Amino acid sequence: MRRAALITGGKKDTFRDIEKCDFIIACDKGYEYCLDNDIKPDLVIGDFDSYFGTIKENIDVIRLPVIKDDTDTMHAYRKIVEMGFDEVYLYCALGGRFDHAYANIQCAIYGAKHDIDTMFISDNDHIMVTNRNETVLKKKEGYIFSLFAADRIDDLSILGAKYEVHNITLENDFPLGQSNEWLDDEVIIRKGQGIAIIVQSKSC
Repeated sequence: MRRAALITGGKKDTFRDIEKCDFIIACDKGYEYCLDNDIKPDLVIGDFDSYFGTIKENIDVIRLPVIKDDTDTMHAYRKIVEMGFDEVYLYCALGGRFDHAYANIQCAIYGAKHDIDTMFISDNDHIMVTNRNETVLKKKEGYIFSLFAADRIDDLSILGAKYEVHNITLENDFPLGQSNEWLDDEVIIRKGQGIAIIVQSKSC
């Protein structure tokens, strides 16, 4: 399992578990967050429209044009696919502008299409975007979980939850998977084709 950390320029948040990552990429303002937290990235990517300072020596930099199709984060995902990582811990990707957060989820879906799991690391919400056929969710006290389809999920079963389902189809135009709860210490999610977006959120 090779894991990359990707620090974006959204709302500054926790850097929990970053030491578990083999390679760190900072996107634009994400490099400022690295400086603030004594984190040395292996690579900085960006068009530098949100970070205007200098970059320390001995750090690789990919400078992108401001006018482009890919966001900085999307370019980073292409690099992560190219480098053969299995998993991404995505930091500072939520809590700011909604369009940026949604674009980051789209980048994670791109990663899942290349068999890369993405974990959005945040203090309040934990989001996993995955193409794997089975996922085990350990119970988190004070949390609920929701499951959404990026497009369509076939043969979906959720076991060990308050609302269990067996071999259903879940599509992205109806929020059937919103707000579920653990009955046991773990929930097992099994599915056929389709990319799952699994959200664990603190309950109100």
